[in-house]
Amino acid sequence: MHVDLHIMTLEAAPVDWASHLGLVCPRYREKAATKAPEPTRLGEFAAGLLLASVLDVRTDEQLSLGPEGKPELAAGSPHIGLSHDDAMTILAVADGVVGVDVEEVPAQYGSLQRDALRGVLSAEHIERVESAPDPALSFALAWTHVEAVLKADGRGFAFDVRGGHLPAGWKTAYVLVDGHAVTCAMREEPAICVHRVCMRDAMALLGGEKTGR
Repeated sequence: MHVDLHIMTLEAAPVDWASHLGLVCPRYREKAATKAPEPTRLGEFAAGLLLASVLDVRTDEQLSLGPEGKPELAAGSPHIGLSHDDAMTILAVADGVVGVDVEEVPAQYGSLQRDALRGVLSAEHIERVESAPDPALSFALAWTHVEAVLKADGRGFAFDVRGGHLPAGWKTAYVLVDGHAVTCAMREEPAICVHRVCMRDAMALLGGEKTGR
């Protein structure tokens, strides 16, 4: 099933991005104005920008939240998924339920990555990750696979994944973008189309920033 991935990188964000919070709906305005680290707040601002510039989501009433907080459009379609890390924010848009997750491929695979996988994978699966030609990439793909499925399912980590158990019936596909693994989960195998969205262009579209500055 076709899924559009709208990707906004964060490294070129304007220094005064926080003065433009009025461009996004209140939910993401509030998320971007907490005391969280700046990359986290910027990621939430970018999520709001993507929702507004791609889907014209300007109010909280245009969104509905699942039991574990997964956002969807209140209108019911299209379906959406959101994810961000310190470097990029992703908005997935599809006709079917979709989950998406992004993870930077680490410089190397080590104890930190192994400890993270122990909570979500079986010992056999961890062994496959560690014996892969590129364990760091294999880690990022394994982690985003788990997260994307849990997000698509809607229960997130309220679902007990210990031992590598995941909700059944989900298919995944991934792309690599600027050193990041991005995985989508859907009921049918995702066919991913990547669209890059410039933060400054999105701000200009919404009336808050001129391009070329």
